[in-house]
Amino acid sequence: MTRTADLDELVYMTWLLAEGHTDVRPLPDGRRWAGIRPLMFTHAIFVGQIGDKVGYDDRWCYHSYQDAKQALEAWTGEGEPSGWHRNPRSGRRRPDGDPAQEYVDW
Repeated sequence: MTRTADLDELVYMTWLLAEGHTDVRPLPDGRRWAGIRPLMFTHAIFVGQIGDKVGYDDRWCYHSYQDAKQALEAWTGEGEPSGWHRNPRSGRRRPDGDPAQEYVDW
Protein backbone atom coordinates (compact mmCIF):
# COMPACT_ATOMS: atom_id res chain seq x y z
CA MET A 1 0.00 0.00 0.00
CA THR A 2 1.34 3.43 -0.90
CA ARG A 3 1.60 5.98 1.86
CA THR A 4 0.10 9.46 1.28
CA ALA A 5 1.32 12.63 2.94
CA ASP A 6 -1.00 14.79 4.99
CA LEU A 7 -1.11 18.59 4.74
CA ASP A 8 1.10 19.16 7.81
CA GLU A 9 3.76 16.89 6.33
CA LEU A 10 3.64 18.73 2.99
CA VAL A 11 3.95 22.10 4.72
CA TYR A 12 6.93 20.80 6.69
CA MET A 13 8.64 19.44 3.56
CA THR A 14 8.15 22.84 1.91
CA TRP A 15 9.76 24.48 4.96
CA LEU A 16 12.78 22.15 4.63
CA LEU A 17 13.18 23.20 0.98
CA ALA A 18 13.02 26.87 1.97
CA GLU A 19 15.71 26.20 4.61
CA GLY A 20 18.13 24.97 1.93
CA HIS A 21 17.57 21.23 1.76
CA THR A 22 17.07 19.53 -1.60
CA ASP A 23 15.72 16.15 -2.65
CA VAL A 24 13.58 16.03 0.51
CA ARG A 25 11.35 13.02 1.02
CA PRO A 26 9.53 11.28 3.84
CA LEU A 27 11.01 7.92 4.79
CA PRO A 28 8.85 4.80 4.66
CA ASP A 29 8.36 4.71 8.45
CA GLY A 30 6.18 7.83 8.12
CA ARG A 31 7.91 9.57 11.04
CA ARG A 32 11.20 10.72 9.52
CA TRP A 33 12.41 12.65 6.50
CA ALA A 34 15.66 12.60 4.54
CA GLY A 35 17.19 15.21 2.28
CA ILE A 36 20.43 16.71 1.06
CA ARG A 37 21.97 19.96 2.19
CA PRO A 38 25.11 21.67 0.96
CA LEU A 39 27.72 22.43 3.60
CA MET A 40 30.91 24.49 3.33
CA PHE A 41 33.09 21.70 1.91
CA THR A 42 30.69 18.78 1.37
CA HIS A 43 27.08 17.81 0.81
CA ALA A 44 25.28 15.75 3.42
CA ILE A 45 22.25 13.53 3.74
CA PHE A 46 20.30 14.72 6.78
CA VAL A 47 17.63 12.67 8.58
CA GLY A 48 15.17 14.03 11.12
CA GLN A 49 11.74 13.72 12.63
CA ILE A 50 8.92 15.15 10.51
CA GLY A 51 7.79 18.38 12.15
CA ASP A 52 11.03 19.06 14.09
CA LYS A 53 12.21 22.58 13.22
CA VAL A 54 14.99 22.65 15.84
CA GLY A 55 17.38 19.84 14.94
CA TYR A 56 17.99 16.62 13.07
CA ASP A 57 18.75 13.01 14.06
CA ASP A 58 21.82 12.23 11.96
CA ARG A 59 23.84 13.19 8.91
CA TRP A 60 26.33 11.59 6.55
CA CYS A 61 28.81 13.68 4.53
CA TYR A 62 29.67 13.11 0.88
CA HIS A 63 32.32 14.66 -1.36
CA SER A 64 29.76 15.91 -3.88
CA TYR A 65 26.07 16.53 -4.42
CA GLN A 66 26.01 13.74 -7.03
CA ASP A 67 27.44 11.23 -4.54
CA ALA A 68 24.86 12.24 -1.91
CA LYS A 69 21.99 12.15 -4.40
CA GLN A 70 22.94 8.71 -5.67
CA ALA A 71 23.17 7.39 -2.09
CA LEU A 72 19.84 8.96 -1.09
CA GLU A 73 18.06 7.52 -4.12
CA ALA A 74 19.36 4.03 -3.31
CA TRP A 75 18.67 4.21 0.44
CA THR A 76 15.49 2.64 1.86
CA GLY A 77 15.70 4.50 5.18
CA GLU A 78 16.88 1.37 7.01
CA GLY A 79 20.38 1.32 8.51
CA GLU A 80 22.63 3.92 6.90
CA PRO A 81 23.03 5.18 3.36
CA SER A 82 26.15 3.98 1.56
CA GLY A 83 29.20 5.79 0.21
CA TRP A 84 29.62 8.49 2.89
CA HIS A 85 33.03 9.57 4.10
CA ARG A 86 32.13 11.14 7.45
CA ASN A 87 29.44 10.69 10.10
CA PRO A 88 29.91 13.61 12.55
CA ARG A 89 27.53 12.22 15.17
CA SER A 90 29.59 9.06 15.70
CA GLY A 91 33.02 10.38 14.71
CA ARG A 92 33.30 7.63 12.11
CA ARG A 93 35.13 8.17 8.83
CA ARG A 94 35.26 6.01 5.73
CA PRO A 95 38.00 6.91 3.24
CA ASP A 96 36.53 6.74 -0.27
CA GLY A 97 33.21 5.69 1.31
CA ASP A 98 34.60 2.21 1.97
CA PRO A 99 33.15 0.50 5.09
CA ALA A 100 36.20 -1.78 5.28
CA GLN A 101 38.40 1.27 5.96
CA GLU A 102 36.15 2.76 8.65
CA TYR A 103 37.78 4.30 11.72
CA VAL A 104 36.71 6.61 14.53
CA ASP A 105 38.32 10.04 14.68
CA TRP A 106 37.73 11.72 18.04
